[in-house]
Amino acid sequence: MPSKLGKFILNVCLRIILLIILPGLLCVTPVHAATSVTFPESWDIGQAFVVALSSHTPFTEPSVTWQNRVVSLDVEPGREGYVSYALLGSYVRDVRAGNYPLVFDFIQDDHHFRVKCTVNLKAKKYPEEHLKVADKMVNPPAAEAARIKKEAQLAAAARRTMTVKRRWTTPPARPVPGIFTSRYGFRRVYNGVPGGYHGGTDFRAAVGAPVRSPFAGTVILTGDHYYAGKSVYLDSGNGVISLFFHMSEIGVKKGDFIEKGQLIGKSGATGRITGPHLHYGLSLAGQYVDAAPLFETSVTALLKGMKTEIVRP
Repeated sequence: MPSKLGKFILNVCLRIILLIILPGLLCVTPVHAATSVTFPESWDIGQAFVVALSSHTPFTEPSVTWQNRVVSLDVEPGREGYVSYALLGSYVRDVRAGNYPLVFDFIQDDHHFRVKCTVNLKAKKYPEEHLKVADKMVNPPAAEAARIKKEAQLAAAARRTMTVKRRWTTPPARPVPGIFTSRYGFRRVYNGVPGGYHGGTDFRAAVGAPVRSPFAGTVILTGDHYYAGKSVYLDSGNGVISLFFHMSEIGVKKGDFIEKGQLIGKSGATGRITGPHLHYGLSLAGQYVDAAPLFETSVTALLKGMKTEIVRP
């Protein structure tokens, strides 16, 4: 048993140790958990890619600026903290190979942060496709000019829709089970006359085949349009807009909320067509991209191998 003197000396030593160590422990400033951005250093024109902003600590008002569009992002639990995703791309008709700025903005700890990155877009060769259609679909009557212009304006306005809540999840559900009959990016020649680039993916589908939504979202436009026939436009958040053309029946109306895989109508042969099929288009912040590869992949898979930069250590 220690003596009274020994106990006294032990207590004094313990107090001295606490006086030395404890103030240091109390004054330690917590280190901020890392905040990072993930993006591709290079990518093919026309192909969709994913970018991410993630952190262990909360952030607000995230956005990404790409191809002169500001894309508002959602904040979700994920990556052991918080994460925002954006699905982006470039339209083969409008974008040329080269380096393009990609800018992340967000608020964290009452400070605004801006992260400037660069994506090198690479040229991708897309085939040419010769099609035979009704002459009026190559040389529309003058009486249809006002209608065609108005419908183009409605479609452009729909593709500019930007909502924050992310409704899109990957992989998307197939709208119809049929095979691809015409791919994205084909340079089309109608009745021998050069036309534009195919901005979507055509699926084999008989007239009356059920058409289902690849993503959840809100219907923002429906109509029977000169070129696209009976059409539906669906907003899935963050600039992700789905387009369904040439339908025989539309089973939804503007303002309806649609679940992923929900029936939205029936395939058909309306508008400028060579036969019955479903045209599915995917517009990302106004850029038409190739949707076909997305049906076989996910956000996680797309992010693999991409560059990650630490914004806040």
